[in-house]
Amino acid sequence: MKDKNLYTLILFLTGIYTTYVCMEFLESNRDWKSIILICVFTIIVDIFPIKMPNGLLLYNGSTLGILYLMYSMGISASTVPILVSAIMFFLLATKPFYKINWYRLFSTLGMYFISMVCGAAILPFTNQLPLIIQVICITFVFDNVNLIIRAGIMKFVNKAPFFNKVSIIKIVRVQVSLSVVSILLYHLLKQTNLSDLLTEVIIAAFLLLLINFLISAYNKHIDKIEEAKQRYQSLFDRNPDIVFTLDLSGKITSVNPMLEKLLGYSPESILDVNLFEYVTSTGKQEAIHHIEQALLGNPQQFTMGFSTKEGSDRDLFITCGPTVVNDQIVGVYGIAKDITEQKQAEQIIHRMAYFDEITGLPNRSNFQECMAETLEKAHNNSLAGLMFLDLDKFKQVNDTLGHHTGDLLLVDVSKRIIQSVPEGSIVSRLGGDEFTIIFPNLSHADEVIPVADTILQALAEPFYLHNRELYITTSIGICIYPDHGTDVETLIKNADASMYRAKESGGNTYSVYSKSIQKLNEAKHKIHSNLHKAIEREEFYLHFQPKIDLTSDKINGVEALIRWENQELGQMSPVQFIPIAEESGLILPIGEWVLRIACRQNKAWQDAGFPPIVMSVNLSSIQLQNEHLVRTIGQILRETELDPQWLEIEITESMLLQNTQHTMKVLEEIKELGISISIDDFGVGYSSLSYLKHFSFDYLKMDKSFIDNLNMSPKDELIISGIIKLAHSLNMKVIAEGVESSEQLSYLREQGCDGVQGYLVSKPLSAGEFIERVWLLPKKMEL
Repeated sequence: MKDKNLYTLILFLTGIYTTYVCMEFLESNRDWKSIILICVFTIIVDIFPIKMPNGLLLYNGSTLGILYLMYSMGISASTVPILVSAIMFFLLATKPFYKINWYRLFSTLGMYFISMVCGAAILPFTNQLPLIIQVICITFVFDNVNLIIRAGIMKFVNKAPFFNKVSIIKIVRVQVSLSVVSILLYHLLKQTNLSDLLTEVIIAAFLLLLINFLISAYNKHIDKIEEAKQRYQSLFDRNPDIVFTLDLSGKITSVNPMLEKLLGYSPESILDVNLFEYVTSTGKQEAIHHIEQALLGNPQQFTMGFSTKEGSDRDLFITCGPTVVNDQIVGVYGIAKDITEQKQAEQIIHRMAYFDEITGLPNRSNFQECMAETLEKAHNNSLAGLMFLDLDKFKQVNDTLGHHTGDLLLVDVSKRIIQSVPEGSIVSRLGGDEFTIIFPNLSHADEVIPVADTILQALAEPFYLHNRELYITTSIGICIYPDHGTDVETLIKNADASMYRAKESGGNTYSVYSKSIQKLNEAKHKIHSNLHKAIEREEFYLHFQPKIDLTSDKINGVEALIRWENQELGQMSPVQFIPIAEESGLILPIGEWVLRIACRQNKAWQDAGFPPIVMSVNLSSIQLQNEHLVRTIGQILRETELDPQWLEIEITESMLLQNTQHTMKVLEEIKELGISISIDDFGVGYSSLSYLKHFSFDYLKMDKSFIDNLNMSPKDELIISGIIKLAHSLNMKVIAEGVESSEQLSYLREQGCDGVQGYLVSKPLSAGEFIERVWLLPKKMEL
């Protein structure tokens, strides 16, 4: 705000001149009674201002004194209260007082002096008129000139318009108080008796205060009514939800603008129309019931479907209650919140929470609720069935063809299962390749057996995906309520155990729960529990079975074989505990233990002076898929200080078909360490030999089944001969497993087999037995 400009400078200079006039008057004046009285009155008014009904301060008390002195004693006398009033105003307005803006003070003084001069200038033109007319003229001229000068200050200082609506209203309101001042001034100049004058002034002041109080109280009441009306209108018009009122017949009597924004109808077009004409048919009766309850005085909350102008449906959450006037219900008021997006989101969340994303079937959570509900509804004499399905070798589909093809296969499988089960059955996908089927209200336990056969037949048909023919089978576990369990958890556990029994039988079959399955399951559980602490308890140990090089008839290798003896379970065969270790993931720490102990033993033999030989260690498919395998092998070699050339890794042929790209990458990294790799159990169950072209293996180990039938089956002899020739053509050596007779050994020599392993050479031995017996074997065989 820029105070100093030409306009305010003139006022400032006028204020300086006013001060000079005041000083001249004070020096020459001898009559102080009325001047002191008016100055005291001015000070009191400034310290204790009183507001008029129009909101203006009763500064006109000062105006009254100024005009009285001007009329009775001249312009010079009136400068005294002007100066006193200006100083008092700035003293009260400025804190601390010594920071008074003197430029503004003198500008204000100049403004009052100019107003007074203008008021005095009107007297020569009114001296022939009655006193009351003269008083009214000088009063109105003095105060209105004052207002005009103030407007000029606002224009030049604040850049505000010279006249605007607000300032004009204020000017009009000032005239009310000027009328009162004019009457008081008239009586003040006309009265000669001081006591009567004071009495009249006191009565007038009292009446003014009384009128002010009454008018203020009335205005406050009117303001509250108006404010309440505006608040209600604001809540109605600006509410983000639809606000409406109905009459007793259900017709819409008022509605806010949000109706048009949310539903497309203008408020005018829907007035006097029955609300239920726009309610969707599915929820109309429920909506009518809730509105009737509201008309009975009961507040309601409910969801209602509403048809939009475009023809679509929106979901509205209604909160409504009775409209009461003079203790009588005259209608209903309500607020309608659009929850369409919220309900859609809830449906999506519900679907995500309770339905499988790939197949659209109920998921695990949904299945468990349905199973619990089925058991609750089942009576004492009623039966219910549960099937647990697991696809056989589904992982191979994902690994070889990708997860997208696997997902498409799951969708087609779920469709065939649904088509194979009777109506009322509940098919769910628990995750992965696991499915369940609930059969409520069975008439007899064997009723589910034909359904299992139908499912097996349906899945036996080929699947066609991406112009590719696929085959998949399933293993099914079956249990019946209440024969095989009376709660959800037990039934799921027993159905799962039955499914694993079917899978262990070769898959593509079903198994009904029985006590033998329960015993088998309990035995597996015992093995699993004890496996967890087997390493910690030092229950594992290794046996070593030598391999003979048929060219030199010397030991050129040894295979490490794990053994387990448990205090509770006794001596456990690897066939019993390795599959369980693989299922539980315990094969990783167990396999790492085997690798470390085997390397440590081989290095110990070398340090003891025995000839260096290759130590073979079998890897599980779980280990081969572990991303830390190569790093673990390298770390163990460094720890044991075993040269990598004296370590051989054995993998089964089936492992090469699992996640082929990853498997080949891992094998290449193992070869880069300097470790040799052999294929174990070669020739069993798989016909694809393409991987032999893409990777340089060191050995092929023929499966024992070919050696067992060597002298009984000419076909086996041809297979053995073919395998040896195939391996040699690919620069690989062949080792025959399970050699138990000299006839088998002789034939293998004739066919050019590179090495043998079996009971003819030696059974698996402990480390101590190996030292005592194995190193002498080549000499015995030469004899």
